[in-house]
Amino acid sequence: MSSNVRSIFYKLLASFLALSVIPLILSSWLTYHYFAEALTAKLDQGATSSMEQKVKTISLYMNDLQRMKQLISNNATVSDYLKNRDADTYLTFFFKLDPLFDSIQAIRPENVGITLVSDFGYVYSYGYPLNRDHADFNSFRWMPDIMSLTYAPYLTSVHDRPYSAEKGNQRVFSYVQRLYSNDLNFKGIMIIDFKPTVFDSLFGSGYTPGNDPSLAAAGMTVTDRDGNVLYPSASPTWTAADRMQTSSGPMNKITNAGKTYLTLQRHDEITDWTITTYFPEEELYRPIRNLQTLASLLILVSVLVCLYASWLISRRISEPIKQLLTYMRSVGRGDFTMQFSLQRKDELGALSYGFNQMVDKLKELIDMVYKEQNEKRRAEITALQWQINPHFLYNTLESINSLARKKKEHEISRMIVLLGKLFRVNIGTFEEFIPLDKELEYIRYYLEIHKLRMPGFLEYQVDVDEEVLHLYTMKWILQPIVENAIIHGLDRRSACGKIEIRGWQEDEDVYLQVRDHGNGIPAALLEEVRTNLEYHSEDLSKYKSKVGLFNVQSRIRLQFGPSYGLHLDSHPDQGTVVTIKLPRRAEHETT
Repeated sequence: MSSNVRSIFYKLLASFLALSVIPLILSSWLTYHYFAEALTAKLDQGATSSMEQKVKTISLYMNDLQRMKQLISNNATVSDYLKNRDADTYLTFFFKLDPLFDSIQAIRPENVGITLVSDFGYVYSYGYPLNRDHADFNSFRWMPDIMSLTYAPYLTSVHDRPYSAEKGNQRVFSYVQRLYSNDLNFKGIMIIDFKPTVFDSLFGSGYTPGNDPSLAAAGMTVTDRDGNVLYPSASPTWTAADRMQTSSGPMNKITNAGKTYLTLQRHDEITDWTITTYFPEEELYRPIRNLQTLASLLILVSVLVCLYASWLISRRISEPIKQLLTYMRSVGRGDFTMQFSLQRKDELGALSYGFNQMVDKLKELIDMVYKEQNEKRRAEITALQWQINPHFLYNTLESINSLARKKKEHEISRMIVLLGKLFRVNIGTFEEFIPLDKELEYIRYYLEIHKLRMPGFLEYQVDVDEEVLHLYTMKWILQPIVENAIIHGLDRRSACGKIEIRGWQEDEDVYLQVRDHGNGIPAALLEEVRTNLEYHSEDLSKYKSKVGLFNVQSRIRLQFGPSYGLHLDSHPDQGTVVTIKLPRRAEHETT
């Protein structure tokens, strides 16, 4: 997978995507972000405008109440009423005040009663029959402290009307303000009662600024200083106990029953009321969500188009290169039959033509080099093999000459017979490889000749697994090793010298081992011989005529490579072991 990720297709695809998809997504996101912010600002502005409209309505309402108060407080009859201390003349003021309040009533006809209370305890009621048994206004909890009232108006919380003889349980809120006589020496209180439903006439039109449909679902509440809901008459969908969250915009959030509302609040100092407008968040921001959905779909479609185009272009560029890479790997494995056919007029077409020319030329050169190397290898191996013959024949003839001087004709006869057999084995074939049993036959003749040379001194044992006897090996690889063991390994001072020859197979390798029970090799010399065997055997056998171990090592490695060859192990006074590692070769594998 990691190699695929590093391939030119994925690099091209990533580049095209980086140049197309990322700018597309970035520009689309910036455009959406710009329009979303603009739309959010518009909605927030509309919500704020809606709130201001409602606050303005409250202000107009309070102005009307102030105008009613001014008309009442500036009236001479009202001033005289506040000054009056005579109980007998008290009731005459009803006839004088009724016409005045009839005209004032037209300003806010929705009021349900107007009450004047003088500091002398006289009560005038307009618009309702007074229940004098419950007309002590200073005892009502909703009534402010009279002494604290100055010129500022006071709006009470919602309360009952026990002072009304007809509708004592009616729920109202009251506008209370201090009154003064013309000479400012006498005081009283004005009370105007309104039902909470008065707000229906103020806010019940369903008006939204600019008729923005996103604000059509807006609602509002008006609460007094005690948190009582004055408007609407029914409870809103959320309450003050709900959790309020601070929002990033001008509005706050309130969550109720899994539904979120955005709220705006204003506190009116004159009325001491809190006005709250609220909007279902889902409805308010529906246009933004619609814009988000549309933008997401456009981005998704655009990204898919860019993905497909990038994939198509990357594939058209990378596929010929990938195919060329496959062909090159096949050529690297030695298959020179590959021809890259690409009918294109661009650089890839020129590359295809150049690749085919290169393969043809490589095939031609490799065939030529292989032929030269094969001939060179055969010549070197043949030279090394024939290097052994004169050396061996010289030693054998020297032995025959020695025996002749001692006049032991029967031994000379025996040795000549063995030497003849050696010659027959030697010249019987000119093949490079022979069966292992033939090589062992040759070495037995050789050892028998040496037994005649050294009667009673040399013994040998051959123990080779039968499964390897039919396998093939190079000629004359045991004789130089055995010769070294006899000449350099065995101790001539001992009563008898013994040589053991073993052979076995491990997996796909064949091992031959020659062991002598002689003097062994000193450690320093052993290390030197090992180094020369590993790194210098070819040079020593070519240029310094080292016929023994180095000759065998050179021939094996020239034929089979550096993984095969000789391994030398020796301990002083314990003998030497030479192990030959060869590849397993059957007859059909020797050509």
